[in-house]
Amino acid sequence: MAHTPIPDDPQGASGAQPHGQAPTALDAGPAVTVIDPEGRICLWSSEARALTGHPPSEVVGRDLSVLADRPDVDGRALVTELVRAGGGVRTDWLRCHDGTCRSVRWRALPVPLAAGTGLIAVACHHSQPLHWCDPSSVDLLLHSSPVGLAVLDTDLRYRFINGALADLNGLPIAAHLGRRILDVLDLPDPQAYEGMLRRVTDGGETIKNLHVAAIRPDGTPYAAVGTLFPLRSADGRVLGQAGVVHDLGGTRAELLDTARSRRRLELLNRISAGLSQELKLTSVASKLSAACTPAFARTVTVDLLASAVRPAPDTSAPPGIHRLSASAADGPAHPEGDLPRARAASPPVSECVRTAEVVTFHVDAAGDQPHRGVCVPLLAAGHVLGAITFSGPGDFDPDDVLTLREIAARTAMAVDNALLYRRERLATLTLQRQLLPARLPGIPWARSAHRHLPAQNGTLAGGDWYDVVQLPGGRVGMTVGDVMGHGLGAAAAMGRYRSSARALLAVGLEPGQLLTRLDALHGPDDGADNHLPATCVCAVYDGVTGDLGLALAGHPPPLLIRPDGSADTLTADPGPPVGMGLDHTYENVHRAVPSGSLLVLYTDGMIEDRGALFDLDQGIAMLRRAVHSTETPLDEVCDALMAVRPANSQDDATLFVTRLTRVRPAAS
Repeated sequence: MAHTPIPDDPQGASGAQPHGQAPTALDAGPAVTVIDPEGRICLWSSEARALTGHPPSEVVGRDLSVLADRPDVDGRALVTELVRAGGGVRTDWLRCHDGTCRSVRWRALPVPLAAGTGLIAVACHHSQPLHWCDPSSVDLLLHSSPVGLAVLDTDLRYRFINGALADLNGLPIAAHLGRRILDVLDLPDPQAYEGMLRRVTDGGETIKNLHVAAIRPDGTPYAAVGTLFPLRSADGRVLGQAGVVHDLGGTRAELLDTARSRRRLELLNRISAGLSQELKLTSVASKLSAACTPAFARTVTVDLLASAVRPAPDTSAPPGIHRLSASAADGPAHPEGDLPRARAASPPVSECVRTAEVVTFHVDAAGDQPHRGVCVPLLAAGHVLGAITFSGPGDFDPDDVLTLREIAARTAMAVDNALLYRRERLATLTLQRQLLPARLPGIPWARSAHRHLPAQNGTLAGGDWYDVVQLPGGRVGMTVGDVMGHGLGAAAAMGRYRSSARALLAVGLEPGQLLTRLDALHGPDDGADNHLPATCVCAVYDGVTGDLGLALAGHPPPLLIRPDGSADTLTADPGPPVGMGLDHTYENVHRAVPSGSLLVLYTDGMIEDRGALFDLDQGIAMLRRAVHSTETPLDEVCDALMAVRPANSQDDATLFVTRLTRVRPAAS
C-alpha cells in the first residue's frame, strides 16, 4: 500500500479497471473497516466490499497487507505509524478482488479497542467527495453524544463505549473494553438481562424501550432506558450488537428500589459468609470494613467495650473501648497482644453503648458535601459488646438504618464468638505455662535452651511439653511430647503426661521402658474425662560414658549435630503414640555421642507444612542445615532453628536443644 499523489487519470494509472465495477464503487457510500493494533482487519462493511470486491470472509482476520499493491507492507507498522500521527487523510492504491488496483482516499482515526488502540478507516473512490461523511464528524458525534452508545461482540464483550455511557456506569472507558457486560454492570437480575442480550446476538432481534436498573461501583443505583439492535455484515451475519442508552434519573423509583434492595441483601449475605468462621477480633473488623466500603459507607469502625473483654466496675467516666480498626488485623497473633490499647469512647459511641440505641451525628469532613455518622450498638444475648460507626456523605435513610442494624446483629454474633474463643485460648495458654517447667536446671555438662511457640493462626494452644531431669550417676533425662488435640483438655492431658514421665525418669527407667509404662498409665481406661493420646521422645544421656539412650512413640526423630559439623537423624522404631492402649513395647536404642554435640528435640510443629510444599524429611533437613556450628550460643541456635520453621504451620512448635559434654571428675 503505497502513499501517492492523486493522479489525473486514476483508472489509467491503475492499469485495468474492470468494466462494470466502477459504477458500483462510485455509487456506494464510504467504505468502513476497523483494524486492530496488530494490523488485522476485524470489521469489513458492505461498502468496503463494493469498493474492492473482497467479501468479508476473505479479509476479516487477515493482515492489512492483503489490500496492498506491493508485498513489503506491514499492517502492524502502518497502524503504529498512523496512531502515533493521530490519523489523517491518505491516498493509496488498493488491490481489488480481481487483482487490479484502485486509487482511494481514506481517513484513519485512532480508536480504543479491547486489545489496545486500533484504527477506524473510512475510504472512498478518489473521485468521490470525502467531506460529506467526514470521519472526524462521526468521531465527534460518537464521543460527544449525551446519549450512551456501546458496541458488544457476540461474546457480549464491550468493543466500543462512549463517554456518556461510561459515566452512567460509573467506570472509565478502559474498564469496559474487553470485559463482558455482566462483569461490568451490577444488575438485579443478571440472568434475565443476559437472556435479552442473547436474543439480540443469537436471534437478531431488536429490543426497544428496555428499562433496567444497575448499581455503580460506589454503591449508587441508577435507572436507564435503551434500545438494543444487532450489527450485521454485508452477508447478513450478526457480528455483535449495539446499544443506545438514556439515563432516566430518578423517574423510575421502583427500579431503583429493586436495585437498592438487592444490594442490601447481597451485602448482608456477604457479611454473614465472611464472619461466620472468623474467630479473631481484629479480623472481624477488617472483613466488615472490606465488605461495607466504599459501596455502603465511606468508613466503618468497630469499637469493642473494654468491659466486654475484662469486666470492670461501672464509673461515670466515658467507657473505655478497643478500636478494632482494619489495620490492627496485622498485629500480634498472641491473645494478650491482639487488641490495641484501650481509649475513651467518643461521645456518640458513649451514648450508643449506654442507651443501646442508634445514634446519628454530624461528621467533620473536607469539602462542601456534608457527612453523617451513625453509631449502631453491638448486642449479643442482651449485652452491649460495643458499637459500629458508619460514616458517609449525605444522610442514611430509614431503610439504610435497618440494614445497619442487621449488619450490627451479624457482627455482634461474630464478636461474641471471638471473645469466647479468646478467653478459652488465654485460659489454655495460662494453664500450659503453669504446667511447663518454670526454669531449666543448670547442669554444666548438659546445658539446655528451649523455645515454645503457640499456634499463630488463631488455633487453640495444643499440648506440647518439654522437660529435663538430672539423674544420679552423671545422667540426665529429657522428654519432649505433643498431645493430640488443642484447648484446655489438651493442656490438662499434657500436665498428666509430663508429670508421669518426670516421675518415671526419676526412678531410673530406660527410655523404652519409660514409654511402655507411660502408655499403660494413660490408656483409654485411665479414668480421665478427656482421654487424648500423645507422641513423645525420651532420651537419657550418660555424661560419664557419652552414651545416649533413646526411644520414640510416634514422634519425629531427634537431630544429633557433632562438633565436626556432621549431623544425623537418630532413628528408632517409633512405635505408636502413648495412651492408645495398644500394649506396645517400645524399642530402646543407644548411640555414642562425641563431647560437645548438640541434641535437638522438637515437636512436629517445627517441620510440618500444611501447604504440603515439602514433606517431613525435607523439614528435618531444613533444621539440620540451620545449625552451622555446635559452639554457637544455644539461644542463637534456637533462634536459627525457629527461623526455618514453615510459616504456615498450624500447630504449636516446641524446640529443646542440649549441648552434651562430659562430667568433669571431682577435684581430689
